[in-house]
Amino acid sequence: MRVLRLWFCLSVLATANAMPADAAPAPSQIVPLYVSTNRPLAMLRIGKSAPIPVVFDTGTTENILDAALAKQVGLKVVGHFKLVDDVSKKSTVVPTAAVPGARLSEVPLDIKIVRLSDTSGDEAGVFGPYSFGKRYVVIEAGLNRLRIIPKDSGFVPPGPGHAYKEDIPAAEIRIAGRPYDAVFDTGHNSALSLPADFVKSVSLKAPAKVVGKAVSALAVQDIFGGTLAGSVDIGPYSLKDPAVAFFDTVINVGFPVIRKLTIVLDPANKLTWVLDPAKEKPIWSDFTGRFGQRTIRFEQGKLVYQRDGGPPFEMIYLGGDLFEIQATGDRVQFFRKDGRVVRFELITSENRISPVERTS
Repeated sequence: MRVLRLWFCLSVLATANAMPADAAPAPSQIVPLYVSTNRPLAMLRIGKSAPIPVVFDTGTTENILDAALAKQVGLKVVGHFKLVDDVSKKSTVVPTAAVPGARLSEVPLDIKIVRLSDTSGDEAGVFGPYSFGKRYVVIEAGLNRLRIIPKDSGFVPPGPGHAYKEDIPAAEIRIAGRPYDAVFDTGHNSALSLPADFVKSVSLKAPAKVVGKAVSALAVQDIFGGTLAGSVDIGPYSLKDPAVAFFDTVINVGFPVIRKLTIVLDPANKLTWVLDPAKEKPIWSDFTGRFGQRTIRFEQGKLVYQRDGGPPFEMIYLGGDLFEIQATGDRVQFFRKDGRVVRFELITSENRISPVERTS
């Protein structure tokens, strides 16, 4: 079981209440991310507590909070848990505490407990996407946010999705043209790391050497590193001759790369989608029509968004049912019912969400 993010110090180079059939779906919600060096932070509140900075880590299966802070907040210990460090396989027993009313930036979490452990640095804990239960989690790290989408909203991910690996979000990437499964770990602050045994099988521009140490929950170990000879393709993003670390037993795509992507997670079913418009062939007419005071039309090979009385804006396809209006920095997420687009949400660059129903 993967528990904690990997902190790299490199010298070179982680059942809703039933809704009436005619009721409008619940809108999506946004969790802002605050980037500390190369780690994304979110603000946790428990009951009436002040905001607590925690790492949003897709590389964890457990939610962990600093033990000393938990005591200050007055959390009640309700049990104990064997915490296993995935890197060293070492374990330790830690307390478990109840967290009534836990939420990230006022988005409620589907959890009742956290594990308590000693943490270091300014972050007071580690929370992952499993916290959101059956909801979809859209990671838009380049825009410093998560979008949390209810399961019954009509949101349709593109295709069957990629199964998690070791309970962590994963997808296929290509290294020098060859496909490999890789995990996506927002708590991993190096762009890319490869399994230790890859040092003998991939082409490097020079022999690998020790470049630093990896600090995980319960262990410290040497990291070998080098520069790949060739490209690494991750969804629509490519790295040319990237610096890599050789560590762990999986290919790990870290936060610096994740910031270049839009990733959709279904934690309940352990599926991942990396949006890549080049791999999809959308039917443009699905999205055209009237949506309240807005019109979306297809002209000269492009989708155009226009509010009544306002200027037209080109919509750039990002994959799935997601578009971007580059002129404003806004995104448009479409939703379906029985396959038909029935509404969209306008997500502004200021993180406001405006639901708009289709009217014709």
